[in-house]
Amino acid sequence: MELTKKMNVGVIGLGAMGLPMAKNLLRKGFEVTVFDARNEPIQTLEKLGAKIGHSPKEVGLQSRIVLMSLPSSKEVEKVVAAEDGLAHNMKKGGVIVDTSTIDPAVSRRLADECEKMGLHMIDAPVSGGTTGAEKGTLSIMVGGDRYTVKRCKGVLQAVGRNIYHVGDVGAGQVFKIINNMLVAINLIGVSEALVLAMRAGVDPKLLYNVVKTSSGNSWALEQKLPVMIKNNFKLGFRVWLQHKDLALAMSLASQLGASLPMASLAYQLYEATKAIGLEDLDHSAVVKVLQHLSGISSARAAE
Repeated sequence: MELTKKMNVGVIGLGAMGLPMAKNLLRKGFEVTVFDARNEPIQTLEKLGAKIGHSPKEVGLQSRIVLMSLPSSKEVEKVVAAEDGLAHNMKKGGVIVDTSTIDPAVSRRLADECEKMGLHMIDAPVSGGTTGAEKGTLSIMVGGDRYTVKRCKGVLQAVGRNIYHVGDVGAGQVFKIINNMLVAINLIGVSEALVLAMRAGVDPKLLYNVVKTSSGNSWALEQKLPVMIKNNFKLGFRVWLQHKDLALAMSLASQLGASLPMASLAYQLYEATKAIGLEDLDHSAVVKVLQHLSGISSARAAE
């Protein structure tokens, strides 16, 4: 049976992605119970009609389905498997939908633990950034059995537009890790293009206009080169999250015996970006490392 709007949906993790997803669920008429470690997003959602859970346990007790949007495997494991977490407190038949990006092996292990307790868990990492989360147009890569995925269809459609069932539990994470690995590599390519243009005396704005209509175009160029040109790295997808996802890619490659030289270099460059104190900036700030290595000052970059 599909989970309907009459069934309460929990949302745990109200950051850049979780908050707008919760808003969209409310707009689509779902009853929503929320929890986050911070009060500000909770208060925002309470004003919009959300119920407040003061812990994962409270959210689990009130919800038939719970969406999680958390930073890493560590937080997901705690919210799901701790004594006061979801697995020990949701009613049998409930579903946990993890929209976080984590280790596929952790997704599979937690899903197995949930199944033993009469629950279901699927991984459904999302792509589309904060803009996609706000508009409800996210791409969602879902791993899980077909019956459970079908039950969650209405909830997934409330937060995303392109929903792909890509395999069993853990498969969604593999697809998302590959996607984010490509984003990082493409961003470094765009960063190198900007650095070379600056060194060659090319107008970066003209470069943008030319390349976006040429074969060198990409999502990274269209969305991030304007930010790099302005040297204004307002918060989007944080550097440390990009670094974390590259680490997941490298770990998966090591397990599978895959050679990823470009991803390895990207990982090192994002590690350097973190090391110089830029971990909380948008991931396009990786360009600042290459500018530094090329002798381009911050003042010149901002011109």
